[in-house]
Amino acid sequence: MVKCSGEPGVTRVGLVISKGTGNAVTRNRVKRRLRHCLRAVQLKPGTDYVIIGTSQVADAPHPTLMGWIERALEDGNV
Repeated sequence: MVKCSGEPGVTRVGLVISKGTGNAVTRNRVKRRLRHCLRAVQLKPGTDYVIIGTSQVADAPHPTLMGWIERALEDGNV
């Protein structure tokens, strides 16, 4: 994840899923799973997030995926 400051109060999230991740069905599954997990976490207002999804996201159990996202947000990686 990468964070950049944006407009105050507006949080934006960009998802990047390359064709190397898999076919269209797999890429859409990755996007759906990431969007679902992002609804459950607290994002800083006025911050832009760019999330790069890999093929691991398509098959990872939900608790593992949530752990990855929460860890990235709290570790200061963003």
